[in-house]
Amino acid sequence: MYAPRQAVAAAPGLAQALTLIAVVALPTMAIVSLVPNLPQLFAHFGQTPHAPWLVPMILTLPSLCVALLSPLAGQLVDRWGRRPVLLLSLVLFTAIGVLPVFMESLHAVLWTRLAVGLAEAGIFTSQNALLGDYFEGPARQRWLGWQSILSPVLAAGLVVVGGALGSLHWQAPFLLYLLGVPVLAAAFWCLPEPARPHASQAAGDAATVGATAAPTAASAAAPDAGWPWPVALRVAGVTLAVSALYFVQAVQLGRLLAEHGLTSPERIGFYVMLSSVGVLAGGWVFTRLPVGRLPLHLALVLGCYGLGFLGLGGAPALASALAAALVAQFGNGVAIPALIAWALGRFPLAHRGRGMGLWSSCFFAGSFLSPLMLQALQAATGGLLPAVAWLGACSLGVAVALAAVGWRAKAAPTPALR
Repeated sequence: MYAPRQAVAAAPGLAQALTLIAVVALPTMAIVSLVPNLPQLFAHFGQTPHAPWLVPMILTLPSLCVALLSPLAGQLVDRWGRRPVLLLSLVLFTAIGVLPVFMESLHAVLWTRLAVGLAEAGIFTSQNALLGDYFEGPARQRWLGWQSILSPVLAAGLVVVGGALGSLHWQAPFLLYLLGVPVLAAAFWCLPEPARPHASQAAGDAATVGATAAPTAASAAAPDAGWPWPVALRVAGVTLAVSALYFVQAVQLGRLLAEHGLTSPERIGFYVMLSSVGVLAGGWVFTRLPVGRLPLHLALVLGCYGLGFLGLGGAPALASALAAALVAQFGNGVAIPALIAWALGRFPLAHRGRGMGLWSSCFFAGSFLSPLMLQALQAATGGLLPAVAWLGACSLGVAVALAAVGWRAKAAPTPALR
């Protein structure tokens, strides 16, 4: 098995960090650039049987593939190396992602989305593993925060461009997948494969991680240790629950704004971009949060979801709905770096690929389940806005409970969530 050390031959720095951020922004583009175009997709494919269920899957089907295939991608990343898996995944992502430009059938488009999801599984798993290999301790925390800040900036620009392209034709936003070409070139030149040390060397690196990052002591486990099932189950459960809420706004914000009176794809794209300011603020705040306090981190995230969803579901005017979207997006800005930092710190070095494959699997399983959950809640509550408000009330209640747990455990992280 591949047990990578924590640094490449030349010390990683700005070029590696920015390239990794660009890499992870590409799969995000697969969702956000199509969000303002969702009404056009419903209009174009509205007569297709089962369109209310199938059309949203244009956005979410790649996430299903990530959920199913990321554990396999993690095995390949640990066995064959980070760089080969990443480069091949970027090639597939770019070449297949652009194909809907030449298609008219909803079912054909959905098949391409499955293939894009296969590529995304390799991208997310190898990117997270490389970030953990290149950086440790405060540097890792800092770049995860900046990833949370810069990725939404890139994605927000693509939302605006996607909305503008969608006003021309429903197929036009898929041209944005050609952005994978320059990202592939940057990854080829800037992301070397981490060295593969001997067992004794790897053990020394693991000890170094344990000495320099106390909250990530699980990383110091021996490189040939067995798969850490208790850690894996905790990471899986927490990540799945948070991601199901995370993707409510990430996928449905265009529809939510349409419920409040917006119909123009350009205006929807602009307001989605505006709400992303909350993500930037959340990422910046994460870099300054205390390390190893996951209950309080999650209380902050779920509190923002609660207030934001309640506002989006019951806002009397568009302005108050936008304010609520900003609050929920602040929670999104904290959620991803907090969960990734926690997972990277909990898995031993020898299992980092599999561990982050599990993380990606659970995160994107939530992405696929989120619209299904919302569809069921719509049937129970009578509409999209009441369903979102109900989720907000539940999130706020859990946030209060987690805050109480976090403050009681102020002297040390809660063992169940460490």
